[in-house]
Amino acid sequence: MVPKVGGDARERILDEAFVLFSQKGYAATTVRDIASAVGVKAASLYNHFGGKREIFDALMERETAYVERRVRSAGAIAHPDDDPQAYSKAKGAALAELVWNSYAPFFEDDRIRLFRRMLAAGRYSDERCAELYKGVFVVRPIKLQETVFSHLVDVGTFEPCNTRLAAEQFHGPLFMAMDSEMEAGEAREFCERHLAAFNAAHGKRGK
Repeated sequence: MVPKVGGDARERILDEAFVLFSQKGYAATTVRDIASAVGVKAASLYNHFGGKREIFDALMERETAYVERRVRSAGAIAHPDDDPQAYSKAKGAALAELVWNSYAPFFEDDRIRLFRRMLAAGRYSDERCAELYKGVFVVRPIKLQETVFSHLVDVGTFEPCNTRLAAEQFHGPLFMAMDSEMEAGEAREFCERHLAAFNAAHGKRGK
């Protein structure tokens, strides 16, 4: 089931477009399809959007902003410019909780999971889907991890390392867990084991 945000006419259009893009794909969905799902004539949609691509772009902007809000609301950084100090202050179970919180929405939130599936399905036929899929689920998380690891090196928690490579190494297994649609409970256990091994490999000796 596709989550509905609801609200005004513009949001209803985006909601129904989300349903259709998820079920049929962007290329196969027409403006007429979206209008029919909303319950209006196709011409009425042009009072709110210039066409299907504009609807798609607005939907992508809304959903990527939602991903960022969900991650930040869990206490994790959601933007490379966010302050990463919490990651050097947290220890043990608190650190494991913080790291899991940065990934939990990708496994627990049906709206985000559907968003990922929609982009994953469309990335082979639509360049914009491919770009967004990579940006939201690969590039942005790696940048966030790089911010964290750079901070941990700066404060002496981690041994000096190539923080970009470390970020790719950390995110890679969790991305594969997302892509395989691992159940949230299993993903949390996997994240905790992965974090423990990663800290053992990169942690400052004697810390």
